[in-house]
Formats: sequence, C-alpha cells, structure tokens
Amino acid sequence: MYQLYRDRPFLLLCMVLANIALSLWCLNIDPVINNDGVTYLNLAQMMLDGQWSKAFEAYNSPYYAAFIAATAKITFLGVENAAFLLNTALATSLTLAFVCIVGELSNNNRRVILIAMLVILFFPSITKYRSFIIRDFGYLSCYLWSLYFIFRFCSSLDKRHLIGWLVFAALSCLFRFEGIAFLLLAPYFLILFTATKIPHRRLVLIALSATLVIASVSLTIWYITDKYAGLIEIARASGKDVHNVIDLFLLNTRDKLGGGQLTTLSYLGVIFSDLGNVVYELLRRMSAFYFFFALWAYIKNIGFKNTLIKRVWLVYVLSNVCLLVAYSLYNSFLVSRYTMASALTLLLLSPFVIDRMLNGFKSFNFAKRAVAVFVILLLTVTSVEGLDVRTKKSHIKEAGLWLKQQLPDDSRIFSNDPLIIYYAGRGHNERLNDAYTTLQLKSHIDSKHIYDFDYVALSIQPNDYHEDLARQTLWYQHGEPERMINGVGERRVFVFKIRKD
Repeated sequence: MYQLYRDRPFLLLCMVLANIALSLWCLNIDPVINNDGVTYLNLAQMMLDGQWSKAFEAYNSPYYAAFIAATAKITFLGVENAAFLLNTALATSLTLAFVCIVGELSNNNRRVILIAMLVILFFPSITKYRSFIIRDFGYLSCYLWSLYFIFRFCSSLDKRHLIGWLVFAALSCLFRFEGIAFLLLAPYFLILFTATKIPHRRLVLIALSATLVIASVSLTIWYITDKYAGLIEIARASGKDVHNVIDLFLLNTRDKLGGGQLTTLSYLGVIFSDLGNVVYELLRRMSAFYFFFALWAYIKNIGFKNTLIKRVWLVYVLSNVCLLVAYSLYNSFLVSRYTMASALTLLLLSPFVIDRMLNGFKSFNFAKRAVAVFVILLLTVTSVEGLDVRTKKSHIKEAGLWLKQQLPDDSRIFSNDPLIIYYAGRGHNERLNDAYTTLQLKSHIDSKHIYDFDYVALSIQPNDYHEDLARQTLWYQHGEPERMINGVGERRVFVFKIRKD
C-alpha cells in the first residue's frame, strides 16, 4: 500500500474516487436494501440503543453490525447511511488490496497494475453487491490484505510481514468464521515450505499438525453447535430424531439422497455433487475466461515471482474450495457469493494473462489476434453489463413506505417479506425476532393467528404457487385488498385489512 502511494499516488486517488462513484451509481439504481441488511441494521440499532448483550444473544456474528453502529456514532449518520458508507470504504479497501497484491507479484509493473485496477473495479461480482449491506466486503478486504502480507513475506522472508498477515487474518474472523481457517493454516504451510533447516523439523511439523487438527475440530464443533442450535430444536419439534449437529448433518444428507440409505458410495456421490456445485457457483461469480486465465497462468507459471508464492497461492485456492464443499455438505445449499474469496484468489492471475496477450498481440497470426480481440471485447461487455444492477424491488420499498404513512403507528402488520416490515418502520426488535416468510404466513392463516394482526402485506413473485395460494385465501377470507402496488413484471404487493370475526 505504501509503495503504491509512494510511486503512483494519482493512480491511488483515481481508485478511491472510482470506488465512490461506482458505489453511488449502484445505490442510485438499486436503492432497496437486501434481506440480510435488515438483520444487520436491526442489530446496529439495538447496539446504539444500549442493548449490546441482547444484540450479541440475537445473532451469532454481530461484529459487522457493531462496525455499522460505530460508524453511525462517529459520523452522526443513521444506521442505513452509515452501513453504506462503511461498505464503500470496505469495497475500496478490497480493490486496493487486490491491486497491491498484483503490484507485489509484478514487481510494480505499471501496465499490469493498471490492468488489475480495471479488472477489479469493474469485476461484475463486486459491482453486483456494492449496494448490499453484507459483511462479505469486510471479510474479503481483510482476506486479501492478509494474502498480500503473506506474499510480501514469501518475497522478502522478512518476519515483520507476518505481523500484517496475523492482524488482517484475525480481523477477517470478525466478519466471517471461515477466516479462522487461514489463521490456522498459514503458519503451518509457511513452516512446511520455508523452514527447511530448523532443528527437529519433523517433530515441529507433527506437533503443528496435531495442534491444527485439534484446534480446527474444536472451533468447528463450537461454531456449528452455537449456530445450528435453533435448527436442531426446530427439527426435534417437527418429530425428527435429531439431538446434536451430527444427527442434523445425517438428516440433511439423507434428504439429499431422497431418504435413501447412507453408504460409502452414496457419501462419495454427495461429496462429488457438492464439489460440482461449488465449481458451478464459482464459474457464476467469475467470467469463464477469468477462470481459464487462472488455470493457464498456473500451468504456464505466469504471475508467480517464485515457487513459494505459487505454493501458498495454491494452498489458499484449495483451502477455499474445501471450505465451500464442507459448507455445502453440511447445509445442503451454497450461497453464490460465498465463493467470492476463491474467485478473487483466482482472479489475481488474470491481469498477467491479459498483459501477456497484449504483449504478444503484434506477433500473433490472424486467428490468434481474432481470439484475443474477441476475449477482451467479451470481458469488456460483461464488465459494462455488470453495472446494470437495477433493482426489481422498488415496489417492496413503496409498499413499506405506504404502510408507514397511511397506517397508525400502533397497527400490527405481518408480511412474507421482511423488507416491507423494515420500510414500514416497525420496531427493530419485532423485525429481528419474527419470521416473515410465506411459510409463516400460511401457519398464521391455518392456526387463525392471522387475527392477531391488523394488516397483511403479501408480496407476490411470478409463478410462485404458495404465494398465489395465500393471496387467494386472504382475498376470499378478508375481501379485496386495501392497496395493490405493482412492480416489475408480475411482481406485486397486496395489502389486506384483516376483518375481525
């Protein structure tokens, strides 16, 4: 970072301003917050209200919300604006870390750094989430800075760089738990790869290996036991024979197999299926060309200053893949943006391949030139198209604000979309603790608990059978809706007044 500031201060300033401009652009065309954002803003507001212990009890990873609360306190902004300001700063830090890593690997090559800046600024998967209130930017920023210091150490073997790695690897754990994996793995592999002449090296490695296994298993058991305690209770309440996280894992695996028998072969089938899912989601987060650039660079040894850096890079890639497969195995699903750490690690090599293509363009024959132009053009079009993050949820915000303006403050509202409740201005404690889903709405209708509410705001998505069935039931039981707000396509929100019997 210091070298980038010292040698190219104008480039650094351009990156900061570009990040601010891109974030403002995305917020302008996507002004509706994401569902996870509701949780983080609720927690932050609770913290600002002095309910710290309650906030920490309500969510198993409240530190990102604490950063939002601290930003709001320092800047005197509301929690929503503070969250957007914090995420812009974190996204800027992420892009700076990416460019600094490429600068380190390229020996501060001006053109490669410029290519890296353009690649990361307009990387569609970064642009897509700029308007989201999510902790991923904090995790990815710290992850990349820790990787930067690891690479600095690999280049200089200066142990002071390990302090930077340690600080940022520890900070990444505050945003996502998987950061602990790199906090544990990195020292092990550094000793394995670098300390070839230390006394009793084999005993040291055996001791480190045993410590790593024990620490990893202990932390994983502690984390999943805390995180999935609620799911265990739900499974038991529904009549399932589930008493701990292992039972829950086996239940999820059986569900994947359609209730079939668990055998070694079936387990292998599930593992390979989840591995395929990870690769698919990773390709979704990257342009396929960027993915193949990384493979080509690794095979041809492009972008690596020395063998140690190449080994560490590979360890980080494989560790990310293992984490994603383990997450997918246990949870039976994989959120696409969780592959971003893997995607960014692979993306680090793309600027070098693009630079190699540009350097060799004049010597290419016609066919190679045509392919190179096509690839660059396609990546450019993909990046420009990635700027179109126009929201399809404007009607959700409109519905919530209508409820806030038109209904008395003491009226009770239920919705199958938590964003409507958020924009309706209902108390953050209520929004945090209640389940606002179509399934919960159906349960309220069947059990007559729907009469505990004064209004129901039902969000309808295209071709959703359960939401449409709920609409028909509410219309039949409680008459025509008080208000209908139209969205893009067939998306709508119906506001029903609950007629008391």
